[in-house]
Amino acid sequence: MRSGGSPVAVTAKPGSLFRHRSFFLLWSSQSVSFLGTQITYVALPLTAVLVLDATAMESGLVGALERLPFLLFGLFVGVFVDRRARRPILVWTNAVRFAALAWIPFAYMLDMLTMAQLFLVVFVVGTMTVFFEIAYPSYVPGLVGRERLMEANGKLQVSESVAEVVGPGTAGVLISALSAPVVILLDAVSYAVSALSLMKLPSDAAPHAPKDADRKAPSVWASVREGFSVIKQHALLRWCTVAAVFTSLFFSAVMAVYFLFLIREAGVGAAEIGVITAIGSAGALCGALVADRLTLRLGVGPTLVLSLVFPALGYLVLASVHGNSVAAVATAAVASFVALFGIPVFDVTVISFRQAVTPDHLLGRVNATVRTFAWGALSVGSLLGGALGTALGLRQAVLVSAIGLFVPSLILLLSPARGVRRLDEAAQAASEPQSPQPSLQLDQ
Repeated sequence: MRSGGSPVAVTAKPGSLFRHRSFFLLWSSQSVSFLGTQITYVALPLTAVLVLDATAMESGLVGALERLPFLLFGLFVGVFVDRRARRPILVWTNAVRFAALAWIPFAYMLDMLTMAQLFLVVFVVGTMTVFFEIAYPSYVPGLVGRERLMEANGKLQVSESVAEVVGPGTAGVLISALSAPVVILLDAVSYAVSALSLMKLPSDAAPHAPKDADRKAPSVWASVREGFSVIKQHALLRWCTVAAVFTSLFFSAVMAVYFLFLIREAGVGAAEIGVITAIGSAGALCGALVADRLTLRLGVGPTLVLSLVFPALGYLVLASVHGNSVAAVATAAVASFVALFGIPVFDVTVISFRQAVTPDHLLGRVNATVRTFAWGALSVGSLLGGALGTALGLRQAVLVSAIGLFVPSLILLLSPARGVRRLDEAAQAASEPQSPQPSLQLDQ
């Protein structure tokens, strides 16, 4: 039996997960929320620029305030999630996000919306997103059963990829008809719908660590350190986390100069960029659709290694694009398809892997630690891409970043993770003692 038990009272029954009422509720609520988030992804910066006449610095602050809460609070939220029932966290964070986002169209219609209010809304929504993004993957294993994590995460990733394909175009049409602040109300409503749906999910209790009569309840800082220690002491978790950090670093470096490269270096027009972006999004959707099948056919470890080769190869090809010709646009589109195909395959597999090997009472802290490292790497990667573009040129920046994207694949190829075939093997490996300290073992 896994330490800490299952955080949810029921698990998935045999058959399609869509026939499992609880998972269907989770999936449907998240699908609505994913689409709303993609609409706001376009509408929020346009509200800042078109309605509030934001400067370049103010526009940059809007983007920074979205990520800042994870770096400020992520590790501590992980401790909080491991000491509380997860479902109420999911419900309340969506309720707060609804209220915060609903303020924007309300204030706009009363002609009282200001840049300071927009900053505050973005920071509040970002903070609630930290709680949700850490509690959410900590809740799923108990809901569907650890043996069905690949299937569950794959279906959720497909929904997110579909939203990424459909959302921006839908947002553009709606903004043209209604205005950007009013369109944000749709995302607010999506969070309200999600909160109501999540209330119908099975209730859960706070996870508990294995009992130790001689061990006092750890302090917050000790709990944070325990999350780090689990990753450090478990070889599979450690190497997957290192690979995720390098992937975030170099992927963010490419994206920092991606559009500048296409416009200024390759000479691609705005319409063609739309086509390239859409085909790249289709690649991400295809990756999400086949992630489960690839893992079943190749095994967990080989899938992790292979999935990270695709972004490197795709962006390596992208660096060769010259001129605004049909051939150049086709090459860039194929390169983007290949690059983005691998990202959801890696995400679905590595998240399922992490959920399988981590006991319930540590899931929040392990998720928080990995996400904090990854988000930090995203921020550093954006700076790296800009620095490479300035020092070497845009084409060279894409080339260097693409070569860097081979690093995480090589790391996993040389690590013990490459030999893992099934998630249950990973969970079994986690049950073996990793340290003489009982509190830091991954299973008892």
